[in-house]
Amino acid sequence: MTRTVSEVGPTPQPGYAFGDTPDASDRLDVLAAVFAPTSRALLRSLPCAPALVLDLGCGPGHTSAMVAEAFPGARVVGIDTSPAFVAEAGASGTERCHFTVGDVTRTPLPCAPADLVYARFLLVHLRHPAAVAAAWVGELRPGGVLVLEEPEAIDTADPDFRRYLELAETVVAARGGDLYVGRRLTGVSPPAGAEVLVQREVPLAVTAGSAARIFSLNLGTWRHDPALTGVAGPEETAALLHRLQRRAGDASTGVIRWHMRQVVVTRT
Repeated sequence: MTRTVSEVGPTPQPGYAFGDTPDASDRLDVLAAVFAPTSRALLRSLPCAPALVLDLGCGPGHTSAMVAEAFPGARVVGIDTSPAFVAEAGASGTERCHFTVGDVTRTPLPCAPADLVYARFLLVHLRHPAAVAAAWVGELRPGGVLVLEEPEAIDTADPDFRRYLELAETVVAARGGDLYVGRRLTGVSPPAGAEVLVQREVPLAVTAGSAARIFSLNLGTWRHDPALTGVAGPEETAALLHRLQRRAGDASTGVIRWHMRQVVVTRT
C-alpha cells in the first residue's frame, strides 16, 4: 500500500504516510464498513466465479474477507507491504484467506496468474497508477478480471473536512500519489488483449461522524509529516484533530459525499 500530483515534480518522500499502527488499522476498519455497500454491489454484479483472487494492498484483511464473502468458492490471497498488517490479517482471516508480504508494484505477483485481482484505495498511493494497473492485467488468466475502486472527488462544504482534505492531498502528493486518482482512470485505455467491462462513477453519502473518525485517525498519524511544513503549523493541526475527534458520533448526513471510480477490466 504505497505512492502524483503529476508524473513530473519534486522527488517524493519515501514511505506510506497512513501507516500500519493500531490507529491506522482502526481507520481501515471504519473505512471497510463505510465503503462495503458499494464494493459488495460491484463484486456481486460481476459475471464470474473466480477460483483464485488476489487482494492487493489488503491491509489487516477487511477487503479480503469481503471478497471471500462475495465469491464463496474462491481462495483469496491478500498481499501487502506491511508485515504488521499481514500478521493481523492472518490472525483474523477466514479459512479461505491467506496473506503474504509483497510489493504489489512488482510483477509477477505472488500466486499469479489469478482469476480476479482486486484493489481499493491503492492506486491513490502509487506513482504511475495507469502503468501499474496495466501490469496487473498481465497477472490475470485469460477471462480474468481486474477490479479497481478509487476516489475521484470528495464533495463537502464543511470547513473542517475541507481543511483536512487539503492537508491530506498535500501529504499524499509529497509521496507521488494523487488523492483523487479515480479521475485519472476515466479515459485510460486498456492494454492490448484487454477490454473494459465497467467504467463508472458511484456516489456514496457518508455520515459526518464516519468521515470525522476516518479523518481524525489519519491526521493523528501524519500531522507532523515534513510535507506539511509551511502549509499547516502544529497548533492548527492539533486544533483540527481535536475538532474532528469530537465529531466522531455525529450521525448527520448530507455533509460529505465521496465519488468513487469503479473500473473492471477483463483479459480477453
